[in-house]
Amino acid sequence: MNLNVYVHEDTLRRAQETQDAAVMVFIHGGGYRDGANAMDIYGECMMALTSLFAFDHSESWISHTALSARFLLDGTNLVQRSVELGRPVIVVVINYRLNFLGNFSCPELVADLQNDPKLTSDYDRSAGNWALMDQRMAFEWVHSHIHTFGGQASNITAFGESVGAVSVNYHMMISQHRGLFHRGIMQSCSMNSAPAVRAKVEGKLYFDYLVDYFNIPKDLSGQEKLERLKKVNDVELGLASDSKKLRMFTPYVDGTIVPEDVRLWVHKTDLYDHGVKAVMVGETKDEGAMFLNSMGAPTLDGWPRICEKYCPPDAESREQWEAVFGKVESDSDSAKASILVVEHSLFAHPEYSTLRALSKRKDLGTKDFELFQFYFDRSIQAVDAKGRGWGAHHGVDMVFVFGPDLAIEKVFTEEEKHLSKLAQTVWILFAYGETTSKEHFPARITRPMDDWGYHAKEKEAIVFSAQCTIETEHASRHGKQVFEFWDRSEQWIHETRKAKPDDEEALKSGLLCIALSSESQWS
Repeated sequence: MNLNVYVHEDTLRRAQETQDAAVMVFIHGGGYRDGANAMDIYGECMMALTSLFAFDHSESWISHTALSARFLLDGTNLVQRSVELGRPVIVVVINYRLNFLGNFSCPELVADLQNDPKLTSDYDRSAGNWALMDQRMAFEWVHSHIHTFGGQASNITAFGESVGAVSVNYHMMISQHRGLFHRGIMQSCSMNSAPAVRAKVEGKLYFDYLVDYFNIPKDLSGQEKLERLKKVNDVELGLASDSKKLRMFTPYVDGTIVPEDVRLWVHKTDLYDHGVKAVMVGETKDEGAMFLNSMGAPTLDGWPRICEKYCPPDAESREQWEAVFGKVESDSDSAKASILVVEHSLFAHPEYSTLRALSKRKDLGTKDFELFQFYFDRSIQAVDAKGRGWGAHHGVDMVFVFGPDLAIEKVFTEEEKHLSKLAQTVWILFAYGETTSKEHFPARITRPMDDWGYHAKEKEAIVFSAQCTIETEHASRHGKQVFEFWDRSEQWIHETRKAKPDDEEALKSGLLCIALSSESQWS
């Protein structure tokens, strides 16, 4: 694990006299499987920017990760913009363990850790959440050392995209992680986008997958299989994670760090870290477009499977499903509806759930807690010109927030350069708690998100528009009907899996990130 620190020379020069720069800690995405803070290329967003250079990983879950560190996760231009504004920030971009090294558990591993005499606390003996534990260590390092760079340890903003945003949400809920940061920005995901799974059920599927992958004899005991797996080096484990049998990794319900199904946990307002003073949650307009082939049904033949995964089997639910997605009668219908299913299930509804819980804090709208929702509607013109049809795709906001040299010099139009500076300004002012500017913060959430009568009338969402301006819009962009259906779907998935924890058929409801033995394709 390591981290990169981006600081302006003036801030560093003054560090011995004053430590007043706001600190922004970024957690990268990658499905808890891929990504890093320093590597040549990772991600479909990088591929989108450099589609001009023929990278193509569209079938991989890597497709939703952020840009490469060289071109995007370089905080230089974000720091430079902060100095231009007279609000210097220090940007820290962290690494953490990924795939089987970061998120993996099974009964054999749980027993092994419980019996390890070197581990002295329940937290240390917890299995499956090392990615989140690594991130906690990174924040603790920032708290202890950022003053040497001129940073203010009492003013830390955590921001993340995709599972980086998921991680921000988890840290706000995990009791042992309280106080890590003071503000949070969640871009294109929240906790229920990657709900924690169980060692005895989903974890066993991953364990069995590894046993098969490494040709470990099946007649060995579980402990003997685990001992064989312990001897596998990290490179080989990483290669094992790069399979079409796996889509992404998630945290685990371990009873300690994650105490219960997050489909329930996310709604418990009182459990959020009330030391967090402000939160901003948002999504791009076309989140689902690039996931059609990997997660949707591009043809009509696959649509029934999508229905079975997400729609409860009762008549009322089926009626709601059709009201939301319409009658699907052709390949084109299936593709369009599938994109919406991905957008709703993986992005819009999880974000809404988190916003709804936070909007019920008693101190909402006071100096102690501000809540913002944003939509990012601008696509990249150069990518659109390549005919991919992704629009304002998942991760496109990252390009504007970091403003990498590649984009500034070779990709952005003049209008897009302007929007990049606007987005950077919003993120920087947010980190300073300076949110009174109507130009940059024209709206905020002031009522509970499920107050539909109010939100249908008032514009409380910030929109980075297709015209490269900042506007306002209704927070209920997707509408009451959509979220009521997905509330119903979420409850059905929870109850189905709880009632039949060992039944493979029950796992077919909702998103599952590993293929079941009874299915030829991803579940």
